[in-house]
Amino acid sequence: MIDVPSRQDDGDLAYLKRLALAGRGEPAPFLLLIAVFGGAYGFALLSILTAFMIEGLPKPGSPVEGPISNFVGRWAIITSHLAFFGAVLWTAWRTIGPNRIRLSRTASATWSASFAALVVTYVVFRMFTRDEPLTNVIHTNQIMVSVVLILWGAAWWITALSGDRRWLILVAIGSFAAAVALAWLGLGSLTALSILCASLIFLAFVPAVILMREKRR
Repeated sequence: MIDVPSRQDDGDLAYLKRLALAGRGEPAPFLLLIAVFGGAYGFALLSILTAFMIEGLPKPGSPVEGPISNFVGRWAIITSHLAFFGAVLWTAWRTIGPNRIRLSRTASATWSASFAALVVTYVVFRMFTRDEPLTNVIHTNQIMVSVVLILWGAAWWITALSGDRRWLILVAIGSFAAAVALAWLGLGSLTALSILCASLIFLAFVPAVILMREKRR
């Protein structure tokens, strides 16, 4: 017997293609935003960690004093913010602007819900800690990184099951594992910062770039 692809299979494949490429071969807006987010902040953190390795780690509870660490940290973060906010504006323009890219409902629902949840999570954490001492604010906000990784993992999981890319399940599992590890360690150690750096690069930047580079079948 010859297997005939079902409508559901065709729909899943179309979803993945639209997620990877949109319009006239342009990258889908959400994927580019993920790539910029993971790449900008991931490589910024990598440069900061490299500076720490050169000058030594700052003492717990004390500000960063090394000239290289100060310079790299300041400009790496500023550049990352500018790149990310630029990608946010571009994504908004390409999704709701007059020349917007049309994506499948599944793609739009998955990633728009993830980003909306991310924004709401940030607002909720800020409101919850608004009257708390600074030490409590820092301690509470650390868990937000794990929440972001959980949201990312859920989005990758849906993408993996909605298309023919089962390897994304490993990315999702890696996101969940990193969320648990960071919740256990906190963000005050070199190990935790290394896990966060690896998560941004290998669980956000790399998968998004791979999907954007895939050709239409």
